[in-house]
Amino acid sequence: MSTTIRVSEKTRDRFAKLATITGKPMTSLLEDAADVLEKQVFFAEFSERYAQLREDSDAWAEIEQERRSESAAMRDSSK
Repeated sequence: MSTTIRVSEKTRDRFAKLATITGKPMTSLLEDAADVLEKQVFFAEFSERYAQLREDSDAWAEIEQERRSESAAMRDSSK
């Protein structure tokens, strides 16, 4: 299933140029661009939540304790 979206002429021209350079259809390039943007948004949100977690000293201490206990378990399983 496909649909039509409106983009500026400048954006359309940019995708047309990229399609020529890469040999990929513009629809494929648009899907690739959406994938990249989704990843950027995911990791930006992840980083923000991680920073918030680090600001909470009790929660951060709990994370550090969990890491230490997992680290010990990892050493035991490699024997």
